[in-house]
Amino acid sequence: MAVLAFLAHNAAVGLCYGSFGVLVMEFERHFSAGRAQTSLAFSLVVLASGLMAPFVGALLGRVQIRSVMISGAVLASAGFFCLPLTQQPAIMLACFALLIGPGISFLGLLPAVTLVNNWFTQRQGLVLGLVMMPVAVTVVPLIVVELLPTLGFETLLRGIGVVYLLIIPALLLVKDSPEHWRATSRDREDADDKGDVQPAHQQRPSVADVLKHPAFLPLVIATGLMMGAGVAKNTHMVPLLVESHWSMEKATLLLAISGGCAVLGSLLLGWLADRYNAAAVIALNALLQAVVWLILITPASFALLVLDAVLIGMCIGGISTAKAVVVSRVFGRRHFAFVSGLMGFCTLPLLFTLSPLMGLLRETSGGYVLPISLIIGGFCVAAACMWLVSGVERRHPDATQAELAPVAP
Repeated sequence: MAVLAFLAHNAAVGLCYGSFGVLVMEFERHFSAGRAQTSLAFSLVVLASGLMAPFVGALLGRVQIRSVMISGAVLASAGFFCLPLTQQPAIMLACFALLIGPGISFLGLLPAVTLVNNWFTQRQGLVLGLVMMPVAVTVVPLIVVELLPTLGFETLLRGIGVVYLLIIPALLLVKDSPEHWRATSRDREDADDKGDVQPAHQQRPSVADVLKHPAFLPLVIATGLMMGAGVAKNTHMVPLLVESHWSMEKATLLLAISGGCAVLGSLLLGWLADRYNAAAVIALNALLQAVVWLILITPASFALLVLDAVLIGMCIGGISTAKAVVVSRVFGRRHFAFVSGLMGFCTLPLLFTLSPLMGLLRETSGGYVLPISLIIGGFCVAAACMWLVSGVERRHPDATQAELAPVAP
């Protein structure tokens, strides 16, 4: 199941996120669109995924995970097949917002981590780290660059749509939990084929119960600030370094190093979250980032900038992994999908506002000292929030014992 979760998550994120950056100029040419309009397409994918998260979280546990994943693969495939059929920018944006974005939400992160949460109680953090390694995000751009001159833009988009369809046979093997696996193994193959075997419906907590939990708001603030900083880093790191008189080639290399180290970070923080208090691990992550981001606004050698890129990449790459462990321990495995979906929706404003706010402060102040100082302050706030959550986690170290009732002090 871990392999299938890895396949689904990497296909969902890697095929879209990994290809889009390479194809930006091709999108501009094909749709006669400007850079801002083309960039909006990618933002709409992120927005749609966030808006769909509560719905996906509520859906998981009520229908089979494989059905959700397959629906996502079909939606994303339809989006990429529709893109070459038009040259209207508005329709391009609609494809990303209404098909590809929801498809990624149905296929990707939340169903994958829910599958791991259902199957693994031991070494869950390490398994999550393996599943959430962004391998495809690293590999897909290299493949797209090689194939684009040969296949052309339109054929390449159709090819991405085909790949989404090709993973569906593997997704048919997904079973929601060990209980679901045993149920379908006891001479019930025919019933399963007809869709009669369904996971047991679980009583869903109310939104109010989740919102008033003492760990929810601190988790939203902390992870929103940290993940929003990651989005801002991807947007501003290259221009920041170029303005600091480094060449475009070296700035791009540092960004690539940072992205590649996210794979290692996913594994490392997953392993640490297994062994220690996962919320405390995220708090230390935030404090480390507060220190290493200082390097970006101080005179530094290229070797020090490489170290900075490595550490930032690893820290960003492991946030989602450790966060999943925290949610499972604090809110319980039964409520994992619903809480995670609601949390994804609530962190959306921070994910969207930090990067443009950083750009606005750069324009008004004439440099990156003020915006990076804001980011560093955000990391300090995140560390304080996660330290509060760590106390709640210590009361519920076992995910099977956690409940959504407020924790007594």
